[in-house]
Amino acid sequence: MKRLTDFAFWLGLAMLLAYGYWVHPAGFGRGYAEDMCFPDFARQIMADQLRIHGRPSFVTDLVMTPAGASIPYMSWSIERDWLGAYFWNWNRDFPFLWFYFCVSLAATYAGVGFILRKMGLGRLAAWGIALAAVGFHVPRHFKIWHHYEHLLQHWVYWGFFLDAWILQRFWRERKLSWNLEAWRALVMLGMLGTVGYFWGPMILEWGLVRLGLAAGLLWARFHRTKIAQEWEFRRALLPAAIAAVLIALDLRWYPPLFEEVKKLGEVPQVLSWFAERDYLPRPLWLGTGAGIWKLAPLDRPETVVTIGWFYWVPLLLSVWLVRRRAGGPGLRILAPFLGLLLIAFLYMGQNPWPLDRFQAWVQAVVPFMSFFRVASRWGLFLPQIACVMVVLAWPELREWVRARQHRLSLRVALGLFLVTSLVEFSWLLYPVNAMPPLAKPVVSMLEKIRELPGESVLNLPFCVTGGNGVCSEQCPNYPGSTTGMCLRTWHDKKIYGLYASRLMFSDCEIYRRAPFTSWFEAWRQQRCLSDPEWDEFCGYLKEHSEIAAVLVHPELWHAAGTPECRQKLEARLGPPLGEGSYPIAPTRGGQGAWPSRIIWYSPRCAK
Repeated sequence: MKRLTDFAFWLGLAMLLAYGYWVHPAGFGRGYAEDMCFPDFARQIMADQLRIHGRPSFVTDLVMTPAGASIPYMSWSIERDWLGAYFWNWNRDFPFLWFYFCVSLAATYAGVGFILRKMGLGRLAAWGIALAAVGFHVPRHFKIWHHYEHLLQHWVYWGFFLDAWILQRFWRERKLSWNLEAWRALVMLGMLGTVGYFWGPMILEWGLVRLGLAAGLLWARFHRTKIAQEWEFRRALLPAAIAAVLIALDLRWYPPLFEEVKKLGEVPQVLSWFAERDYLPRPLWLGTGAGIWKLAPLDRPETVVTIGWFYWVPLLLSVWLVRRRAGGPGLRILAPFLGLLLIAFLYMGQNPWPLDRFQAWVQAVVPFMSFFRVASRWGLFLPQIACVMVVLAWPELREWVRARQHRLSLRVALGLFLVTSLVEFSWLLYPVNAMPPLAKPVVSMLEKIRELPGESVLNLPFCVTGGNGVCSEQCPNYPGSTTGMCLRTWHDKKIYGLYASRLMFSDCEIYRRAPFTSWFEAWRQQRCLSDPEWDEFCGYLKEHSEIAAVLVHPELWHAAGTPECRQKLEARLGPPLGEGSYPIAPTRGGQGAWPSRIIWYSPRCAK
């Protein structure tokens, strides 16, 4: 047992990195389908900006055509895209995103375990809880390689567990540590380097904890209880130095971002993707849709909120023990996180009257919360909320178990809990979203296009839409029609269309004119272009000599795959210059995806 305790850190780290390897992207290649290409696409854009301009920019004429694009609402983050840009310029085939995810897992585990040790937990308990908290995260698991930006949660975990440490010292030791508050401020600053989806919830969590501390100070004053104020100048120097580095980095990014956001105005936000609340108490050991639950499968990246009884059982026991413990801190120590859990519960589902405006109220009150438009993503914070509440009640839990350790009933209950937990952990072996590597003939074809004169590629079809629903009429055959955008990471040319997390209505304007309107209509109706539309198409190509290639995707524009329409294509553009196929959509484990062809044509019509 002592040897296991001595090696607890390394054993936990090895298990966590084994999980990171298990979920690695197939072939470690670049993404080329909808959200799976966003991280590569965003860091390629930033790599171009840093290489050419030497600084971040949120307006670019290097990527989109026939006009440049304002991209402050593209899916980006400072950490990922700043670091990723340098890796991209060094070697675009290096599996940076997977490497970054594994580093994030390891750093999160080390930080959480360190905090737990400082909170007084034994070595085995601290590193065991850190492993469970960081590793067992079912909502995150089902987003892997679908919404990559939500996987990197190190600042989220550090913020939650630092606040748990601050609350523990306040309510159990009657100490308010300003040095810990300095570290917490640093973590909040670091949060600005991650995806904007985390900003609002983490500001809310920070505010609730500070509200609890303020109430505690009033309580202490009323009851004449002394709260010691801890502050050491030297211990604040390290977080201050790290904060200075982060501020310098932020000052490179945020002024151009705010300048562009100010010009664009308010972005349309539509709250959507609500979760089924009866998924919350769902025991993962029942399996998929088992028994009386009759629930849909869990493998839905947008709406997974189930975290399993591994979390709910000790959480509820913690609340019960802290509440009934005589002389303990009572529920005051858990109150901020109980409040956060209630807000998450009310926010993630559709509410009946009079709570139907609850989400709007939260979005209006909490800074940046208006960008949290997918309500069910509160599931990403549930494991952290549950874990910190268990940690805050750890003395009561430990004492309760020790007092009953020889009782048969407790041993049976703990045995059942262990068995069901192992069954629940097996969900982490469920295959994640994956794309197989792009086929070598297609890569070779795209690399040949990269060497051609001309600065743009015309994909038929292409897509103009935002994740907030703006311009969706200009994206027939979504999400497949976003593929052409993803292929830019191989051919490096400008592309037609724009798909981002959020668009403005002004982004649609340039495409509300000929010849684009007839193209969108043909793609929507899955028909070939008429002879007058072909004439218009050829006229457009003649006017735009900068187009280097036309890429046709017949599995998206079905008419282009018919003999009659293909004959018309070849009559206008000549025979294909190249052809290949690729899976059009990710699958669990990257196997058995529906194949799609890609056909390369000349960008000039025959006379």
